[in-house]
Parts: sequence; structure tokens; C-alpha cells
Amino acid sequence: MKIDLKRQVKATGYRKTAVELPQIEPTKAQRDDLARIYMSVVRVWKAGVNDRIFPAYKQALAEQIASDRLMRDRVGAVEAEIEAVEGEAVRTVLTFRGLFQLWADRLQLWHMRRFISTLVYATKVDLSTQMHAGDVTETLEDMIARNVSLVRNVSDQARGRIADIVYRGLQNRTPPRDVAKQLSEAVGLSRDRSLRIAIDQSQKLSSALDKERQLQVGMTSFKWLHSGKKHYRPEHLARNGKVYSWDSEVAKSDPPGFAPFCGCKAKGLLELD
Repeated sequence: MKIDLKRQVKATGYRKTAVELPQIEPTKAQRDDLARIYMSVVRVWKAGVNDRIFPAYKQALAEQIASDRLMRDRVGAVEAEIEAVEGEAVRTVLTFRGLFQLWADRLQLWHMRRFISTLVYATKVDLSTQMHAGDVTETLEDMIARNVSLVRNVSDQARGRIADIVYRGLQNRTPPRDVAKQLSEAVGLSRDRSLRIAIDQSQKLSSALDKERQLQVGMTSFKWLHSGKKHYRPEHLARNGKVYSWDSEVAKSDPPGFAPFCGCKAKGLLELD
């Protein structure tokens, strides 16, 4: 629902020519909560490697060496263990959807309350009875679908790496200790990627909510705030402090916080004149 904030602000006798809101940043606790949800699928693969896949590899390798040939039935046994773990991972991905939705709903409510409270502080206008969670349903649904796709890709990538390691190991008769190290590294890569995604997706949802809420109250422009990250995009740093319309080419093609791992923010502006 669109809200005529400009009219309500003017009715209070507000004397400035514009309202400028502080940025709303996800907290470390919120990022950590999402990281724990993302790690659920990594934990499945880690446990599967330790309890099923690696023991099957050691047994298959020992029998292969004893018979002095590659035994198809032993390779099949390893493959069966990989498929069993993959089945557990698929079920975890289905559970992930509900957990992510709960996390996103909580972040959305927190963001809405912060948005309302900053407006009250800046203008004395209280939108708590006018702004609702249902206003951003489509944004949340898009984020849920995107994150389910991302966590599924994390699982698929883990499976691919793990399968490649054990099959090459059997073919080359790689010692178990070397395969164990490679498997640990593969799980570690999935873990690191999951943590990076969780941080990025926290920022993505926050940025999407910034845009939705600002446009909802008639803030048609924003000030670009650079993230201050060590590794940054030069064009993003060049935009720091500049004002852009939400209809501008910059806002349409590369808005704050939407590029991969971008931590920039859109500071809401409401022109009153």
C-alpha cells in the first residue's frame, strides 16, 4: 500500500526541505542465524563423508588392491553411499525452505520496525498502523526462491567434488589419508561458500527491503553510501554520497547492495519542496 509520507510530514510543521533517513544494516546475529541455516546442508555432506563415503572408499580400495584390479561392484558400493547422502541432502534442502522463510520473515519485521522508528525520530510521523508485512510479500517470495536455488547448488557442487575425489582415488589407488585430506578440503570449500552466501543474502534482502519501503512512502531518490570494504568496485566508490533517482539507469542496472557481495546501501531521501 502506497503511503503519502510527504503530506503527513508537512502536516506536522516540519521545517526542513527534505527528510534523510539513516541506513538500516543487518546485524551480525541475523547474518549468523542465516549462516547456521545454510550450514545445514554442509553438515549433511560432512557427516556423510565421515560416516559413509570415506569408509566405503577405504574398503573398496583395500579389496581393489587385494584383487589387483578395479572391481565394478566395489565402485558401485561407493556410488550407493554417495547417492544415499545425496538423498539426505535433498531432504535438508526441502527443510531449508521453511527455515529460510522464518528467518526472512523475522528480518522483514525487524527492518519494518526500524524503518518506522527512524521516521518517528526524524519527522514525528508514526506509520505503524499504515505499514504492514504483507506489503513486501512478493519481495520475500523472490528471495526464498533464490536462496533455495543457491543452497541446492551448494549441495550439488559438494556432491560433484566428493564424487570426483573418490572415483579418481579408486582409479589411481590414492592412499586413504590423501583422499581424506581432499574430502576435508572439499567440504571446507562448501562451508566457506555457504558462509559467504549467507552474508551476501542478508545484505540482499536488507537492500531489497530498503528499496521497497522507500518507494512505498514516496522516497523517489536515494543517496549512495559506499560499504567501505577493502575489496570494492571502483564505480561504487565513485558514487558514494551522490543522489540518484530510483528510476535512474544506475538504480535499474546496478543499485546499492545488489551486485554479488556488494555492501553498499541506499539512504532514503524524501524531497518536501
